Amino acid sequence: MSLAAVGATREESEVTAVLIDSIHRLAAEQIRALTVDHDKRIPRPLVEALAELGLFGMSLPESHGGAGLSLHAVGSVLGALARHDRSVATLVGLHAGLGTRGLVAFGSADLKDRYLPDLATGARVAAFSATEAEAGSDLGNLRTTAVATQDGLRIDGGKVYVTNAHLADVFTLLVSSPGLGGARRGQSLVLLERGDAGLTVGKEEDKLGLRGSSTASLFLDGVAVPASRVIGEPGRGKDLVEHVLAFGRIAMAAGCVGAAEAALELTRLQVTTRRQFGRPLIAFDVVAEQLGGMMALHYGMESLVRRAADAVDERDVTALMARSLAAKVFASEGDWEIVDTALQLHGGGGFIEEGGVPLLLRDARVTRIFEGANDVLLTRLGTLEVSRSDAPRPALGHAAADTVHHWLRDEVDALKQSAGVRVFGMQRDLHRLGRLCVLREVLDAAALRAREAATPEEPRLAHLAQLALRRAAACRAPCMPFTSVERMRSQVLEETAR
Repeated sequence: MSLAAVGATREESEVTAVLIDSIHRLAAEQIRALTVDHDKRIPRPLVEALAELGLFGMSLPESHGGAGLSLHAVGSVLGALARHDRSVATLVGLHAGLGTRGLVAFGSADLKDRYLPDLATGARVAAFSATEAEAGSDLGNLRTTAVATQDGLRIDGGKVYVTNAHLADVFTLLVSSPGLGGARRGQSLVLLERGDAGLTVGKEEDKLGLRGSSTASLFLDGVAVPASRVIGEPGRGKDLVEHVLAFGRIAMAAGCVGAAEAALELTRLQVTTRRQFGRPLIAFDVVAEQLGGMMALHYGMESLVRRAADAVDERDVTALMARSLAAKVFASEGDWEIVDTALQLHGGGGFIEEGGVPLLLRDARVTRIFEGANDVLLTRLGTLEVSRSDAPRPALGHAAADTVHHWLRDEVDALKQSAGVRVFGMQRDLHRLGRLCVLREVLDAAALRAREAATPEEPRLAHLAQLALRRAAACRAPCMPFTSVERMRSQVLEETAR
């Protein structure tokens, strides 16, 4: 079924369900995750089948041939794809998220008219890149530049770890653009085409996971493009990219939910059919507790990703920033924890590639790194929490959710009182506060979900609350003395300098 003709948004739930069913049928016929991993590529007929389903246009506006689905719906679709193959989900998710979001949200009418129709049908594939060799999480250190010329812009530099690089025809890049838009040290979002003279795509990277997903460097040597290729206001790329990254993080987190669900399904089958000491594994309390933890984490991941997506659809900028960061961190770490537990409960069989669990593990690992390294995002979350005024938060009527919120605000107040503005330089404490922010956000999302579904006694929520309170209590402990760490750091620096 093609989504290009979908009309009213009231049909979205029905359309999403039909699309997900189509994905499952396509997976049964064409998606072979182990083969994709082994061959390190997604077969062209499969890419064409994905386009036939309308997946490349699901997040794009109906006015330009897309389906106009909400991020909530897009996340559900990406989760369904990730249950079958994370590389395939990454191809589509990057296109629907980071690859096209800047153009959709900030592009001029001319740019949209020129590029979106082909992007919606999958005739063209999109990619996005901000990362450089010397600018990973530190996007203020970009070296790739766009300089104004008589005819437009000249772009020089390079990008690394570009997802979809060898499949993409259209690239959105974040570049340094001194002087553009009157910003002396500004950045801009610029759209490039594969055929632009001076743009070269490097060799495919040999990766630990997501091996079927294309990842390569871009080399930019005097790429000349018209000034009309700037997306949004020149010089304001740093602000615009925050929205693009938030959108992309939520889409990526939705993939984590789907992949974790695949691991959970394999584990349910394993613990109910595998027998040891005359009993199925699930009959042992330790195993049942581990399975319960997996189910609770997945419930929290799903709840938080849904709530974060709602912030996009509701245009709530403040909530979007915090929830997108929290969703990315919690979903990526939850995915890893669930898959790691799945492997453990599969015993020796979990270490064998044929069973599928090792692939889920390898594919999960990078999600804690790309679209913002989790440690950096946690520190940023802590900084946001310290910066904000303590706006009244409505009590959710859920004891654990309200408790974690009060613990977090107590920690913030104590740090402000003892350190004042110096708190913004206390990275370890900000990181610790970031962890508390994530736990508050996931409990809020899960509690609201249970309330809306009229299932306040939901056992997954109850177990999630226990896990979150335990982890939150650990986050309240003061940071350990740094003396021994400082000594070890000095030793490493001295040895490296020799």
